[in-house]
Amino acid sequence: MRIHAIQTGEVQIKTRHVESRRNARPARVLDVLTDRNWAPRLPISAYAIEHPDGLIVVDTGESSHANDPGYQPWWHPFVQTSERRWVEPHEEIGPRLQALGHEPAEVGRIVMTHMHGDHAGGLSHFPNAEILMSAREAKMALARDGPANGYLNGHYPGWLKPSPLEFDSEPWEGFEASIVLTDDGAVRLIPTPGHTLGHLSVVVDQGDHLVLIAGDAAYSERALLEGIVDGVAQSAEHHRDSTRRLRELCTRHTVVVVPTHDPDGPQRLAESQATAVPGR
Repeated sequence: MRIHAIQTGEVQIKTRHVESRRNARPARVLDVLTDRNWAPRLPISAYAIEHPDGLIVVDTGESSHANDPGYQPWWHPFVQTSERRWVEPHEEIGPRLQALGHEPAEVGRIVMTHMHGDHAGGLSHFPNAEILMSAREAKMALARDGPANGYLNGHYPGWLKPSPLEFDSEPWEGFEASIVLTDDGAVRLIPTPGHTLGHLSVVVDQGDHLVLIAGDAAYSERALLEGIVDGVAQSAEHHRDSTRRLRELCTRHTVVVVPTHDPDGPQRLAESQATAVPGR
């Protein structure tokens, strides 16, 4: 079972977005909006899992239209002042999959860690796939006030009817619930709220190690290990709890951690380089 990291352009955010210094969300967001310092460009990664049950894609990256005039809401201070994007048409997930030898039509299931634009921007490539996300994420993302909470749902395809998932059973490895996605149990979804309240992560059992596709549960391996909360996380408390549980998973198993925006994630994935928790 092969897992491919697929880079769909780059994003640049403020330093206080990458690493917050406040606890309450309003204070963290204000800190981001007033920060004059930009962090280095970060990759926008999606993942393709070649599984016997069929090709599974985790997140869909950003759209090459993200910088088109009028694409970003004029009234939204964050997207207008605190985020920069670089995505060419050939970098969208559809062409990237084709370069790997897969047609987008082959994809049966898309797993969305969450529905922010740099994760949901490529959904239009998959009109025939089943779109999976947590029920809480679906409710928040599709709500009328979704854009105010960072969900630019006017960009979602008109045909989008997600399959909402309830995390209400199957306790697993310190998580109160999980969802087994494949018949062999090798691909499992776990709730990792914090960045958004409905955020989920994907765990792939490769036999001798686990691959944790972490989305934005943490922006980097370092952020996960240090419990760093990002500047726009919907809940700092949930964020810290999720990263704590993920660290504990890394102490019990050999785990390769691949967050969406970690520049070193694809190399760790290619080399099966496990995350080491200090002091354990």
